[in-house]
Amino acid sequence: MALYFKSDRTKPDGSFKVYDINRLKDILGHYLCSQLLFINAMSNCDTTSKIFCVGKKSAFQKLVKGDPVLQSCANAFTIPNQTTQTIEDLGCQVMSFLFGGKHADSVETMQYNIIIQQGFPSSSFVTPKRLPPSEYATKLHCRSVYYQIMVWLGIEEGMDAMNWGWKLLDNRFVPLMPRMNAAPDSLLKVIRCNCSTACKTLRCSYRRYGLPCITVCRPCQLKECDNPHNKFLPEKSPLKPRSKKRDGYHPE
Repeated sequence: MALYFKSDRTKPDGSFKVYDINRLKDILGHYLCSQLLFINAMSNCDTTSKIFCVGKKSAFQKLVKGDPVLQSCANAFTIPNQTTQTIEDLGCQVMSFLFGGKHADSVETMQYNIIIQQGFPSSSFVTPKRLPPSEYATKLHCRSVYYQIMVWLGIEEGMDAMNWGWKLLDNRFVPLMPRMNAAPDSLLKVIRCNCSTACKTLRCSYRRYGLPCITVCRPCQLKECDNPHNKFLPEKSPLKPRSKKRDGYHPE
């Protein structure tokens, strides 16, 4: 049976594209077509969350390039009777890979690498939404992805949705939400110090909250830093002794 898809995007002259689905299937091949359910659910669909900075196009392109680990994970998500542990472990591998990590990198490792690589050498701050989701959030996401794929394939019989990322609320299934904060409270209070006056006043967010400056701060850690809460500073940038009059400082 012939099947066609009409694009809702029109050109200035009013024309539009029509795709022959059977032809596309022949071009992609059966093996790749069988993995499209995984890419669709993993990157987001009506019942799964969207991963910031990772769209369907970029995820699909990574799959087309033929990465063996990504393809293996995609295939595993179409096999029934998988354990939650297996799905969570494979899903964390995929999440790390989608954010440019190596297959051995954990989600936490990718979060750290992105902050250091993009945040430290530049003057711009890496916003939390551009980081990979936490490991716990990733596991919940992958559970719902697997359950959705089983539903699409019609082989979800015997599966309890409440074991796969859902809970009952007012007789309706709603997604499970992470029970923990995205980061420790002390970290959530701080964005990043970008002081150009050696952190001398409470305008410095780290000094204001009683925290030491860290390696991604700029430029205070590259020059002299006057944050009294610092414990470890570079040898070339020791704290200067301050007078009793300045800032009401009184040494113990």
